[in-house]
Amino acid sequence: MKDLEGSKGKEYKELIRKVQKYKDAIDRLEKLIVKLNELNLNINIDCNSIKDKENSVDNRKKTLEHSKRVLVALQEKIKDNDAENRMCKRTINNDIRSLNERISKLESGSMDYPPGAEYVRDRINQRLKEFGKEESAKIFCELLYMNDTEWQNAVESYLGNQRFNIIVEPKHYEIAKSVFIKLKDEVKNIGLVDTVRLSQIHLRKGDSLVSKLSDKVESRNPYAKLYTEFLLGKVVCCETESELENYHKSVTKDRLRYQNFCLQRMRLVENYVGMDALLRQLENAKSELSNKYTEQDSCNRKILEYTELDKQYQQFISGNCINDLYDNLEAEKKSEVLFDEISKIKEKIIDFEKNPILRAIFSKIDNCKKNLDLVIEEISDVKSQKKSAQDIINNADMSIAALQMNINEAKAEYEKIVTTHARYMETVKEKYSEVRKSKQPDKIVIDFGNRNQQEISNLNKYMNSELLPLQRHFCSTYTCDYLEGLDSAKQYQLAFNSLINIDLEFHKDSLNKAKIRCKERFRKEILFRMKDDILHAKQQFKTLNKVMEELSYGEESYRFSIEGSKDKELSIFYNIIIDKDNQQIEKDNQMSIFSDTTRSDIFESQIEEFMQRIMVDVENHAQENITGKKNGSKEISMYVDYRTYLDYDIIVKNSVTKLEVPLSKVSGDGSGGENQAPFYVAICASFLQIYQQNENCIRLVLLDEAFNKMTSDRIEPMMRMFRELHLQVVLISTVEKCTSIFPYCDITYSIVKSGSRNAVASFEGI
Repeated sequence: MKDLEGSKGKEYKELIRKVQKYKDAIDRLEKLIVKLNELNLNINIDCNSIKDKENSVDNRKKTLEHSKRVLVALQEKIKDNDAENRMCKRTINNDIRSLNERISKLESGSMDYPPGAEYVRDRINQRLKEFGKEESAKIFCELLYMNDTEWQNAVESYLGNQRFNIIVEPKHYEIAKSVFIKLKDEVKNIGLVDTVRLSQIHLRKGDSLVSKLSDKVESRNPYAKLYTEFLLGKVVCCETESELENYHKSVTKDRLRYQNFCLQRMRLVENYVGMDALLRQLENAKSELSNKYTEQDSCNRKILEYTELDKQYQQFISGNCINDLYDNLEAEKKSEVLFDEISKIKEKIIDFEKNPILRAIFSKIDNCKKNLDLVIEEISDVKSQKKSAQDIINNADMSIAALQMNINEAKAEYEKIVTTHARYMETVKEKYSEVRKSKQPDKIVIDFGNRNQQEISNLNKYMNSELLPLQRHFCSTYTCDYLEGLDSAKQYQLAFNSLINIDLEFHKDSLNKAKIRCKERFRKEILFRMKDDILHAKQQFKTLNKVMEELSYGEESYRFSIEGSKDKELSIFYNIIIDKDNQQIEKDNQMSIFSDTTRSDIFESQIEEFMQRIMVDVENHAQENITGKKNGSKEISMYVDYRTYLDYDIIVKNSVTKLEVPLSKVSGDGSGGENQAPFYVAICASFLQIYQQNENCIRLVLLDEAFNKMTSDRIEPMMRMFRELHLQVVLISTVEKCTSIFPYCDITYSIVKSGSRNAVASFEGI
């Protein structure tokens, strides 16, 4: 009974441990749900359903599985919200930093204008300073002050970004304009006021009985005053909303505007006009900074709360709390049942202990158990001693067998040495006898063993560091599979002698033959082919020049010039290619070169030098591929391209002066249009050369971005030439070139592109 009580007690303790794990997991889940609800991350998990012991186990497990799915799905939402809070914090910190910088600037007495306005103003003043002029560029609003502060918001809202336009004196306007244009998109929404035109126009005064918005603003700068009158002089100030519709342009103090038959509430903007504007900006900036600090505190609290939530969430998910709940759902109920069973067993034990007969029997049983344990322990000790003795006997037998084997091996090795080195045995015995007088046998073995080991070590070092690498290199170089080691040394020696005496001479003869074949192929397949290509190219340009000479563009006509390269080295190669000895004939449909008697020794030596020059770059390219470093060698393909050895140009001939000038000498001095004219004439000649070979063709010419660098006085002769040659021209050009092209076109289309959409419509003159 006591054994049964003990086993049941252990089982009960294990159940109590499981119950505690179950309660801890439930407690963590409830705390996590409370935290999630505090952060408005409401989740649908019913803890009461899980804790209800009266509820069926299947229903409780289903609720747990649902809870697990809900919590796993919540992980991304927690991370997203935390990331959003941290992003918000960075944004707020940037805003606070910007506001502090702005407040520092305002407290120093400097108005905080938009960066673009100050940038444009300063760049213009910098340019004026470089020209030695007065730095007169000002921002429009810094030249104004209010006559009536009640109308300040209305004035500033009406002007909007125009407050930041730049005012300069008329005499400096052109310099300011050049700077403004060069700034391109850097000017953003900032404008430059044309004070030259502004000072020339006459602003007509309206009804003096009506209050104008320009009356509320004043300036000591005459150009700022003119610009104020231009912008605000026609805007009537109304005291009530009912008066607004009586005028074309009118406003009220509270920024209600009537204009273009439309009533609008203007946006409230930051004040920049007048001395009080700086104080108002400073006050607004400090108020905004205070709000940002409040937002920062709130954001920090949220981040801290989400950090704690994430820690709590990870502890719950990673700590296997769901599994603890799932595995221990019935633990509490089972523990209660087991507790009742243990209580009943204890009651029975008490009843048994009160019976003297049973108590004597149990005492005798306990003594028997103790004696049995002693006998079992003694048997175990004897078995252990027997096993140890047997292990000692087995080890001794193995040692005897090993020693006998060593004796036999040593005896066999000794007999082998005696047989192999019989002539040295007398000397060995004499030395052994002499050494034996002063040393014991074991000492002699150790000394000579160390010496022998040293010799073997030196041999192995030589083999691994010198002999074996050389043998491997030999096999890889000459593609053979000889064995490695000292035993194969004779085989390597025989192969080496064969290479020196036989194979080297054979390869030398093969190399000479290959060199001759290479030279013959070089003459056949490269030299003569390039000569043929050069002659063919010259013939093509000659044919094209016949067509171009018939075309005239104004007072000019053009023709192509093709000559040998003026480069010193390329010129030598060009002369080799077109040399009279570079010939090739056809015989029985086979290509054959002239016999050796017809060759020129000078020409042959020139070919040899040409090939050597190519081989220098071949070797350099090979070295580049090995080392990966560029050494400035020429591309090999350049040498086999006939165009490498030619110089091209266009000759411009004036029909009045009869002078001929290469285009390459005047292209740098002429305009883009002058340099483009020969290009279009050459295109025209090329098409004519093709179309003249076939009368039944549409004679079509396509030109994209046509005449983009030519002026109208050079476009019109070109269009007349196209029409006189009866060519059908389809061209695309910009709007600036249309006035010169349009009169010569039969059909014109206008193409307008906006984003990814295009619109095409026919364009006709009126």
